[in-house]
Amino acid sequence: MPDILDRDPASGALVGVDVGGTKTHLRAIVDGALVDRIVPSDLWRQDAIFDDVQNFDRLAQLVTETVGAAPAVTVVGAHGIDSTRQRHQATALLGERMPGVVAVVNDAVLLAPAMGLEAAVCVIAGTGSAVVGFDDTGEPVTADGYGWLIADDASAPGISRRAAVALLRAVDRRGTEAMTDPLAARFLAAFNALDHVDLALRFQADASEASWGGFAPEVFAAAAAGSAIAHEVVAASAAHLADAVSAVRARGARGADVIAAGGVITAQPLLADLLRADLQRTDGTLRFHVLDEPPVAGALALAVAHSDAPSPRKVLS
Repeated sequence: MPDILDRDPASGALVGVDVGGTKTHLRAIVDGALVDRIVPSDLWRQDAIFDDVQNFDRLAQLVTETVGAAPAVTVVGAHGIDSTRQRHQATALLGERMPGVVAVVNDAVLLAPAMGLEAAVCVIAGTGSAVVGFDDTGEPVTADGYGWLIADDASAPGISRRAAVALLRAVDRRGTEAMTDPLAARFLAAFNALDHVDLALRFQADASEASWGGFAPEVFAAAAAGSAIAHEVVAASAAHLADAVSAVRARGARGADVIAAGGVITAQPLLADLLRADLQRTDGTLRFHVLDEPPVAGALALAVAHSDAPSPRKVLS
């Protein structure tokens, strides 16, 4: 794990924050009690986290308002903190605005402590997709995570993009017969398209993380309804994640545990099952887990690990 905390914590609230693409989850121990809050990320974040320096002002204000006290330790795991430079930059910016010990890390850092594990390769498949491990020095070793438009192939928008391409390529090979696949009807309805040519135009005209990401459940529904194209798309997404796990392990990522998290993989058993099978074929020693705790639990665990705080006594609404 990176050396994310380098100051002695003082007494006060302990705060964990998980910043996702669509929601921000805060969990804190305040006077021995557990405080839990979820807000839309766009409540405080404008565009990407570094696009507006005031994002850090608003995040600091959100934390302070939530805990109602000066935090002693705040650990933030955020989507979009993908390099050591970004980690140091975000930590410095937030640290200038908040008291106590502050650390900002990639959201994948939260998964191992959320499950009580010391080392693991972390697989994120949600609004974005990436694989993150850590080498012997604690530095991150990453694959993918370059953004929904050109990469993140197992993210919600990435799966929709892959499905659109797969459907259109099927038409190229088999003609309009391919449009009888159950995936085609869902695409035409979702994008109000007349045919595959119109679909290609409308899908690109409506290119956004939210629009493409919102269609991803339809791909899984089509697979459940017998769509061979949709099933191949999900299988390709699982294979992409398995290849990324192999890549980061080949570059020095430690641990035989692989933890999967993110709204897509936790909500869609097909993707998780196919990834588990691919990992077993790749290396039978790997242990695959789907995260059964919210990632914010890992942020709070990191904060607690750097304090002498007792366990919380109750949950406050």
